[in-house]
Amino acid sequence: MGQHISKEQKQIALQMSLLNIQDPMIRHYTGISERSLHYMQKTFWETGEVVRTPVCAGRPRILNTLDANFLEACIERQPDILLTKMKDQLREICGFEVSIATISRTMHRRGFTQKKVGHHSPVLTDMYDSIQHYLGYMPFCQT
Repeated sequence: MGQHISKEQKQIALQMSLLNIQDPMIRHYTGISERSLHYMQKTFWETGEVVRTPVCAGRPRILNTLDANFLEACIERQPDILLTKMKDQLREICGFEVSIATISRTMHRRGFTQKKVGHHSPVLTDMYDSIQHYLGYMPFCQT
């Protein structure tokens, strides 16, 4: 695997290319390989930048914006909807299966929190909350 080429070095190579300096000379003075130079030039002509920057970093989300909007609409229609019901509706209408944790995290990123149900002693409350979360029985409320 080759060396990382800094953005500044790519910009210098691009400027040299725009000044009609031949590629062998650019490669000689910058140390950039022929393949990297061509890829950088192609990237510039496609995007106007010498490097591609992703829209958002990290792994792609399982639920896209449309799916998250669907779940939000489910909550707007029925504010006390359970995670298990949201999972069922997502499977029936959108045609794919996701975990309850995925739905919960997606809604949390959207600004929804799960409503705490019941009044128990502190020890029982923790256990009750854990069971409720595992089973998907905590309705959402927006913060």
